[in-house]
Amino acid sequence: METGLPNASVDPVRKNSSTPRGTVVETAAREDDAAALRLVVAGTVSETGREFFRALVQNLARALGTTGAWVTEWLPEERKLRALAMWLGEDYVNQFEYLVAGTPCEAVVENRGLVHIPERILELYPDEVDLVPSGTSSYLGVPLLDTERQVMGHLAVLDTKPMPADARMISLFEIFAARAAAEHRRLKVEQEVRESEEQLSLLLATAMDAVLVLNGQLRIVRANPASERLFGCTQEDLVGEQLGDFLVQESVALVEKFTNRVAGAPGGKPQLWVPENFIARRWDHSVFPAEATLSRFERRLEPFYTLILRNADERPEAERQLQLLTQEADYLREAVREAPGYGELLGRSDAMRSVFEAIEKVAKTGSTVLITGETGTGKELVARAIHRASDRADKPLVLVNCAAIPANLIESEFFGHERGAFTGAVTRREGRFSIAHGGTIFLDEIGELPLELQAKLLRVLQEGEFEPLGATRTLKVDVRVIAATNRDLKQMAAEGKFREDLYFRLHVFPIHIPPLRERGRDIEHLAVSFTQRFGRRMGKRVGSLSTEQLRLLCSYDWPGNVRELQNVIERAIILASGSELPLERALSGGRFPEAPLAAFPVAPADRVLTAREMEALEVRNIQKALAVSGGKVSGENGAARLLGIPSTTLGSRMKALGLQRPKT
Repeated sequence: METGLPNASVDPVRKNSSTPRGTVVETAAREDDAAALRLVVAGTVSETGREFFRALVQNLARALGTTGAWVTEWLPEERKLRALAMWLGEDYVNQFEYLVAGTPCEAVVENRGLVHIPERILELYPDEVDLVPSGTSSYLGVPLLDTERQVMGHLAVLDTKPMPADARMISLFEIFAARAAAEHRRLKVEQEVRESEEQLSLLLATAMDAVLVLNGQLRIVRANPASERLFGCTQEDLVGEQLGDFLVQESVALVEKFTNRVAGAPGGKPQLWVPENFIARRWDHSVFPAEATLSRFERRLEPFYTLILRNADERPEAERQLQLLTQEADYLREAVREAPGYGELLGRSDAMRSVFEAIEKVAKTGSTVLITGETGTGKELVARAIHRASDRADKPLVLVNCAAIPANLIESEFFGHERGAFTGAVTRREGRFSIAHGGTIFLDEIGELPLELQAKLLRVLQEGEFEPLGATRTLKVDVRVIAATNRDLKQMAAEGKFREDLYFRLHVFPIHIPPLRERGRDIEHLAVSFTQRFGRRMGKRVGSLSTEQLRLLCSYDWPGNVRELQNVIERAIILASGSELPLERALSGGRFPEAPLAAFPVAPADRVLTAREMEALEVRNIQKALAVSGGKVSGENGAARLLGIPSTTLGSRMKALGLQRPKT
């Protein structure tokens, strides 16, 4: 019987006594052996795994009358033995492991043979502290070997009294060891099978192509998740059915022909390519052309086949989508290069210099930043500038618009989800915070974040951890958070619309971006930059903006800020038929402030204008409004609406100033 034990030399131990056969002593010994064997069988026959080993060591100690017994697994990289079960005195010892160096077990593992120390073990191993408390005197150990005679672990007993050499004891000990080795090997094989099955299941689950396993009668015995998508049904609908139910008749004949060919394939290469005229049928009986490979394997002398399929119609569409994505990526790269603020934010005003200084100070710190400002002021550009100047510049910058994500999906977008976490969650998905690990996440429109999600965001900011939807595990992330809003979060917190604790956690380093109307001549610099950029992109040669055009731009209050200015310039270049920009037409529909005096620098700012100069200024302003409106006084796009005054008032002023409506 194969026990996994080495053929250790135990001749001195096995020498029989001089007692003749048939004596009372020999009979009693046989009865003791039989009782011990019954103890082994009765104590372990109904157990497997951990419980088997627990029963084994307890019964071994009782059968041999020793103080303790234990069975272990060998951890070669750590040079340790870990107890699978240990009986000492009258109870089990849990979670016991130890380094073998300097112990009697070291000789068992190294020499792969039985080691017997009948007495005075402490003199041989004076530094073995685990032997001292128990007052150990003797030891017996044997390795447990696998089928390739590699050490899996060992079985050992120790006693507080001498353990003289005795052939009966050694034989009984080897019987226990054989049972332990057999169970050890069984568990090892079981673990290998389990790991192999897990790897196979993972491979099938993540495969993009449909994978069907067929038996010799071409009945489906296994199907992966991709098969469900391909055939439009569940795995339960597929398993147990004939493959022919999912093929047209011509394809059934083709498969049968190919199975015969693959069965006789020479050179150990039992797989074939199935051509594109292979037609499959979905659950709803619609058909599609398929590309497939067929391979053969045997299990317990029975033939099985693996059929891997993909929809041939999907490849051209995938290629088209790839081309579109490539073009989109090229466009986005170009857009990023040309976007205002790429490389640096544009602006020379004192207000923007303060923003630049704030960016420089906070970028390297890793602190949370809250960017505030009106819509269109460039909050995202500031966030990009902070990220580029930080130590995380080589890590991802993940952009999230909290207002653009549906409320029922925002938690999944932030933190990800497991498969089956909710209806439609057919696969596991990483959240934005996981993607941003090590980098920066920009939460735009943070004021739109639902209250129920604000607590989870607060936890990420404070603890750096979260759980994906449907998961029981907690994930740790290292993410720098930059938030932005055009709303008054402090006021929202006072009204109970935003968590106060989250507000203060975000308000570590606030940066306020001024509106364009407060940036003075930055309007001119931005307009010139946009004109050059869009002219180059559209392939148009456009002249420089005139002094009058720059004055016109500076007189507008720009409620849409930089974004609106960019749109106006782009619109003007689109409308341009020559080198001159029709800026008045591009601005049509805009509104001007009621008192645009400061916008027209006709005199030094520190000089008081005379009444005549004031009148001349008013005349020019009304004339400009009439020109922009195309001579229209009242109505939606009329001059009165541009000037912010009633049309009757404008009519009176025109009459008083001697102005006539221009001819159109």
